[in-house]
This record gives sequence, C-alpha cells and structure tokens, in this order.
Amino acid sequence: MAGTWIEVDLDAVAGNYREIVRHLRPQARCMAVVKADAYGLGAVQVALALERTGCEAFAVTKVEEGLILREHGIKGAILVLGPSTAEEWPKAMEAQLHLTLSELSAITEINEVCLDLEQEVSVHIKLETGMGRTGFRFSELEALAHNLAAARQLKVMGVYTHFARAAQKDKSYTSEQYELFKSYTAKLEELGIHPLWKHVCNSAAFLDYPEWHHDFVRIGTLLIGHYPGPGFSGKLTLADPWIAKSKIVHLRKVPKGTYVGYQSIYCTKEETQLAVIPVGYADGLGIAPHFVPQGWVDFLKIIIKNFAALFGIFLSQERVELRGRTVRVAGKIGMQLTVIDVGLQECTLGDEVKIPLRRTLANPRIHRKYKQDGRIFAERIMEEGVSAIYPEYS
Repeated sequence: MAGTWIEVDLDAVAGNYREIVRHLRPQARCMAVVKADAYGLGAVQVALALERTGCEAFAVTKVEEGLILREHGIKGAILVLGPSTAEEWPKAMEAQLHLTLSELSAITEINEVCLDLEQEVSVHIKLETGMGRTGFRFSELEALAHNLAAARQLKVMGVYTHFARAAQKDKSYTSEQYELFKSYTAKLEELGIHPLWKHVCNSAAFLDYPEWHHDFVRIGTLLIGHYPGPGFSGKLTLADPWIAKSKIVHLRKVPKGTYVGYQSIYCTKEETQLAVIPVGYADGLGIAPHFVPQGWVDFLKIIIKNFAALFGIFLSQERVELRGRTVRVAGKIGMQLTVIDVGLQECTLGDEVKIPLRRTLANPRIHRKYKQDGRIFAERIMEEGVSAIYPEYS
C-alpha cells in the first residue's frame, strides 16, 4: 500500500472533544466511543489524544479493543458495550475493564470467575428499550436483581440503553425509549439496585436532548468531525481530522477515443492525461454502506442513478482532488489501482491526490500518519501478520 496514506489531525479530534464538553450539562461527562478502531482513525492514538485533553472514560464494543487501549497506556474507565465470553473475562478483569451485563446467565458465571481470581469487576446493566439487540427487558428485572444480590464480586457502576432512531426526524420512538428507560431504572431502584451512573445519549440524542445527558454521554460520530445526520449540521463547530491521500505512480498522455478500465465504460472525449494511483476497492475506495431510503426522495435518487447507469451514464462517479481541483475517476475503480483523468493541466509523477475514503471502510493496513501542533509525530504501520507499530518521530 506504498503511496497511499491517511493523515489524522489529533488537534482536530481534541478540539471536537472540547466543543462537545462545552455543550454538556454541568453534571455530565463525555464517554468517548472509540470502537471499530475509532471509526478508522486509529483507536490508540485517538484515545491517547483525548485522555491528554481530559477525557476520563472510553467505550468499545469488544474486550479485545479494550485490552489494546490498556496495553498502550490508557488509564481511564473503559466500558465494553458488547457481550463478552468466559474466555475473555480473566484478561478483562486484570485490565480493569467495565463489562456490560445483558443476559441473566452471565451474572453467576462472571461472579464465579471473580471468586477464582479473588477480584471484583465493574459492570454496567444494559436495558433493552427498543433497539432489539441486547439487554434486559422489564420482565427480567426481578430475576436480574435476585442474581445480582448473590453476585457479591460484581460492582454495578452504570445502567444504560441505546437509541435506535435518535438521528431521525420523527422523535416519538426515541421519546418512548427514554420513558421505558426511566420506568426500568425506577424498578431497579425499587429492587435495591442503585447504579452510580446513568447514560443514554449517543451523538444524536446528545444534541437534541440536553436534559437526558445524565452522568455520561457516549459520543463517537461527533468526535471524528461528522454529524449523525444532515439535520444536525451547524449545531456544533467541528473539525474534520481525516485526509486520505495517494501519489500518482504512472502518467501518460492519450488521444481522444481511448478506452479505460474494465468493461471499457469510460472513453476519453479529447486528448488528455491519464494518471494511475495505487488505491482501489481493496483499500475502501468506491465502497459505500447500504442505506435504507429515508423517504421517497431518497428512493427516487437511487432509481435515477441505476437507470442512468444502464445507459452508461454514471451520476455517482467518484472524484478526487489534485492540485486544488477536482478530477474524475476514469472508468471502474480497480482492486488496487485506479485511473484518473487529469486533463492537460500541469501534473507530474509523485503528485499528491486527495481521495474520498470512508473512515470505517478504509483498509486498516493503510498507513495512518498522526499530526499534532502542525507536524506529523507518529505513524501507524500495519503489515500482513504483523501487529501495529508506532514509531515515534524525533
């Protein structure tokens, strides 16, 4: 993947964190969600930068992700949001990770492991209020309280739920979820369970429901400079910490009528220059997640794009930036090589090209270069069969 890299501006991440904190209710703190490798930015360097900025708590999906953060010196609380297994619990306890409880059978098993290791473990109770994924339903709360009463090694630190539709215009479902959360937590208190912390807000709910901030808000999307949806734009002042780049590795002038790429769907309309950059589908270029249409307008856009493609008109053709101007991808994106039509303006081998890579879809083996105070100070290098390497720059 030589010739392609991603620059991550940690000052931008820290600035986004400070902007989020500025809008928090006085009693609330920000729990930085750095799951999925901090949405592709690199969880270790992002978490280190946030901890230097004052962040005290982090959230990941898997135990493995939490262990990596501990191995690289993260000292704050780390909550594992997803289910965990018995094989993972000893290492999780040794690293003092907070585990999520979402099923009854796990409580006794975790407590037994704690007794064997002569340790306590901090846990958070996940409540299922409408996400349909994991968590306790109202009918299970009495059994939950009974099992917890016998599990002396489990220290209940928090209780939370996850909103399914917080980023959508219709807020009724989210309000219903929150009302259920309140009734669930009231029942838990009635049963003698008094968690230290409550947290319900993701990025969207944080913006729309400041009265729901409670003790923590769980923020991921906003930290990386993205809004959870178009309707939230402008509510905060955010900076984008991510720039993906590649270098031109081949360049030649071609005549009008030159076909380019697989299936020859692109043909030059005049004399031009074609440049090759060492990036493609394998790196995440041109790959997009599947979105469910949000209404008739979205649905019609999808229909029109596909209908146009039937006649060789590609309305969503990828574009890249070269020397401050936008140029088109010529034809189909390749697996690891892509051709761009750069026209006849000045261009040379080695020129940098900014490329549109989605954060979570970018290949993790693309080098990440970390900037702070305007300079690159560290680089993450991942190779086949080799773990991440963080050489420090002098």
